[in-house]
Amino acid sequence: MATSHESLTLQLQQQERLHHLLSSLLNRFLTTEIADFKKRVDQSLAELGHYFAVDRVYVFDYDFTNQVCHNTFEWCAEGITAEMDNLQDVPIDVLPEWVNTHVAGETMYIPRVADLPENSVVRGILEPQSIQSLLAVPMMQGKTCQGFVGFDSVVSERTYTEYEQQALQDFSNALLGAVERHRIEAGREEAQRILAEREKEMIDYQEGLVRTLLRLSALRNNETGNHIERVQDLSTLFATILYDHHHPDVSPLFIEGIRLAAPLHDIGKISVPDAILLKANKLSDQEWVFMKDHVRVGGEVLKDLQTQFPQNYFIQMAYQIALYHHERWDGTGYIKGLKGEEIPLAARIVTIIDVYDALRTVRPYKPAFSHEDSIVAMKDMNGAFDPTLFELFLLHQEEMAIMFEQTFKTH
Repeated sequence: MATSHESLTLQLQQQERLHHLLSSLLNRFLTTEIADFKKRVDQSLAELGHYFAVDRVYVFDYDFTNQVCHNTFEWCAEGITAEMDNLQDVPIDVLPEWVNTHVAGETMYIPRVADLPENSVVRGILEPQSIQSLLAVPMMQGKTCQGFVGFDSVVSERTYTEYEQQALQDFSNALLGAVERHRIEAGREEAQRILAEREKEMIDYQEGLVRTLLRLSALRNNETGNHIERVQDLSTLFATILYDHHHPDVSPLFIEGIRLAAPLHDIGKISVPDAILLKANKLSDQEWVFMKDHVRVGGEVLKDLQTQFPQNYFIQMAYQIALYHHERWDGTGYIKGLKGEEIPLAARIVTIIDVYDALRTVRPYKPAFSHEDSIVAMKDMNGAFDPTLFELFLLHQEEMAIMFEQTFKTH
């Protein structure tokens, strides 16, 4: 027969094992990925079931808004019938005594179901499930009960010490915290997924809008059409170079914005007649005024869109590029006469790219220049470009020339 000292030692050892088990289970929850969380909870319930030698361990959520409760997790020993599918949307008012006990933060402990009064509602529910003993520990968030963790003994009766009950109460509260944290993370992950889908839809919409606007722009000349593609590719490359050089105003969003917006820089040419747009000789003063007005028209077209979508970054950038890409750093450009950093960065980028491409290609009024001759001509355009940007353009001119050739051949 064990002495009192031996009994105390055994009890302390059992408590230590239980403490170690519960700590181990909770530590796993902290490092479990969202996708694996349900699997981890199920495994934990199984370990608890084996440790306590019970037949069913489960988790219920209370939904006091809709006055129902749901079985959300369940583990059953071999040969024990699972009840989870049968215990969804269970009316809370079916077991008022049970619920009131949990709401008060107390454990529902029934060492022997057969000892309950014959007219007990709880006994009437548990006996058909062959439950002989039960422990249902509330999951408390502060003073609010959110659900409970239950332990059913079907094959034989099971008693629980006060230490076990208290330890399981602590575990249940911590489990609730882990469940809530993963619900929040899962909700955030789902929100991010939905946001990513919507962003993709927006990008698809924006690119479709670009294609539609370009079709409407009546830029019929094939060479000019290729110009649009090259300005897009070269502007995107140059923005990426600025990003690699840690330009404070260039981000991945900026790069994506200029990729979508740059092709619309000449959208205002929808207002320019072919006789002017394709004229081989020098434009008259009146024709030149008409040609320059294309930036105002482009700005108006995109300003209307900007009014409809005031928070749209791409449309804002497209508007700035269309209106200001013929401004000059020294303030002698058109049509606003902006100078220096008054000119938006995206427009300053497209200004350089637009001139480079115009020099490199055949136009009705000029032959195509070589890369080297184009660079010389651009260096002679005193005051035309942002000097810092142009210096970087020259530094990476070989990359720009390669991109020009690639896009020229592709389109």
